Amino acid sequence: MADLTPVERGVLVALMASGGSLKENADLSGRFQIRMSPAHRKKLAGLGLIRTSKKPFVHTLTDEGWAFMANGFPMDIPRDGMKLGALNALLSGVRERAGPDADAIRAFFSGKAQKGKAPAKAEEKKPSTPPSPPSGDTDLSDAAWSDSEEALAMALQDIAAFGARMTALERVIDDSQKNAAKQLALNADSIFQNIRQAARKRGLETVFERGEEVEFDAVHFDCFEEIDEGEAAIVLKQPVVKHTARDQTLIVLRGLVSPAD
Repeated sequence: MADLTPVERGVLVALMASGGSLKENADLSGRFQIRMSPAHRKKLAGLGLIRTSKKPFVHTLTDEGWAFMANGFPMDIPRDGMKLGALNALLSGVRERAGPDADAIRAFFSGKAQKGKAPAKAEEKKPSTPPSPPSGDTDLSDAAWSDSEEALAMALQDIAAFGARMTALERVIDDSQKNAAKQLALNADSIFQNIRQAARKRGLETVFERGEEVEFDAVHFDCFEEIDEGEAAIVLKQPVVKHTARDQTLIVLRGLVSPAD
């Protein structure tokens, strides 16, 4: 396993710290800034360390993955280091299990309580208060709120694809069908306006344009073909980003490209 990259090692640490499954975009990329590429995904799955479900990509450690982490942790970190986000994921997992009490954290790492004190027990986990939704929206749990944003992001990607398909359809239908196609486009646009408005309330927007030539990067894009960082590529699906109240920009859903040649 010595040839695992910092990103791949970071993914394993984050999954171990979570004790369960993590969404590639919302969790690994959005929360911990660990950017997986298709190559990372394929390699970890090929080694039998992770199991992945699609739409959206959700990763889980396999039994082999847990065994590797149990026997190979701490890892032999290469000179360029592990992604900081993986360490944040690990510490977040520790804090969630040990609680915020300083003695509990100390006992977790040292195996010893502070002299004269018993190790503090982790506080019983209470339901977290979900983030306040924009005015007029229904209150949602954290998980549902995240899922709704991913669903909106997928809808934003599909809007551009629908427009391209309608344009192609209008080129091949005869005059007697053009009025029906026009009415369909108007009805769809009314629905799309509502989707865009809901997305704006959550700070979501697409970046780049469908059909635009870009330089490939694994932060914004997936590619089902072999492609290197910086190579010319054509946007098939636009990435969707979220602008937060702290002036951060997070990747909610990566786009899709194909090599330009």
